[in-house]
Amino acid sequence: MSSLSNRVRYSPAVKELQTLSRWWLGELAHQGVDLRSRLPQKVTDDIRAVYQPGEAEITAALPEPDALTRLTDSADSWAGVAAGARDGDGNKRPLIVTVPEALCLVRNATYPNVPASELRTIIGLELAATTPFSAANASWTFRRRDNGETDVIIVKRALIDRIRDHAETAGLILKEIRPASAGAKTPPFERFETPATRRARLWRKLNIGLAAALGLLIIATYGVSYARKSAALEDLQSRIAASTAEARDLRAALTQKEQAAEAVQQLQALKNDRSSVVESWARITRLLPESAWVSELMLTREGGSIVGFTATAAALIALLEQDPALKDVSFATAIRIDPISKAERFDIRFAHEGAEAAE
Repeated sequence: MSSLSNRVRYSPAVKELQTLSRWWLGELAHQGVDLRSRLPQKVTDDIRAVYQPGEAEITAALPEPDALTRLTDSADSWAGVAAGARDGDGNKRPLIVTVPEALCLVRNATYPNVPASELRTIIGLELAATTPFSAANASWTFRRRDNGETDVIIVKRALIDRIRDHAETAGLILKEIRPASAGAKTPPFERFETPATRRARLWRKLNIGLAAALGLLIIATYGVSYARKSAALEDLQSRIAASTAEARDLRAALTQKEQAAEAVQQLQALKNDRSSVVESWARITRLLPESAWVSELMLTREGGSIVGFTATAAALIALLEQDPALKDVSFATAIRIDPISKAERFDIRFAHEGAEAAE
């Protein structure tokens, strides 16, 4: 007979697939940081500049990455930045432009403590409802204070567009436009797509695609295992059905033999006024339910006793009293519950009609 087991044996190819899937899922959990760290990376420092329209003075040479280069509306200032905007490998360095708060409108208000993305939406709805500013003519960000208040920093959309146009004309990669006095945790006015963000988006898509492919392969692997177990279960069920049919045939044959024995017992009872052991046992067997299991039977000329197990022992007294040949049917001991099968153990004594009960 086929046996079922919770252990599944996989081929070496499937084991390698599972190892690869666990590794890749680990990479996804860490957002691909471990994987990208093993690949050659091109590190570029951002160029940081402050936009001061109307200022003619510019910095001739690029300062250190953490310093600020001053930009004006003069094309020469943007061209000067573009001339030195490449690193040692010839890659363009992204440009972060800060806007002085003198060119911004700062509003102080109190908002609920919600995530930054939700707070930005709340501020936008409030500005559109209570001020002449909207996404069409302005851009904004916010700066949270330690006392729970929030500074909303608003800049004209025309100023944002002017900076972007200057950067595109000079061939610079514009990364962010942010307020000059805000900290690193303050979101920028605008964030633009750069080669680095495009690579990150490509990595995310690649990770999602490979994860989906691995997921399908894993599902297929476990599907084959499930199909095998289902086939084994169907074979077992067919064998159980065949055994059940065989048991029914044996039960029918046993019933025929019991009927033949009962006929013989009836013939013998005609010659003997007293009930024989076989006759008494046959009558008791007919009265007991199929759920009853007799472990001990004692018969004497005066009466007898039966010991066994059943689901409901209390109902046996009424069943045995239906036999007119039995009298004084009662429990000899208290009913006890079997701790393993939870069945009730009974010990019933009775006497034969016409005979004195045994002491």
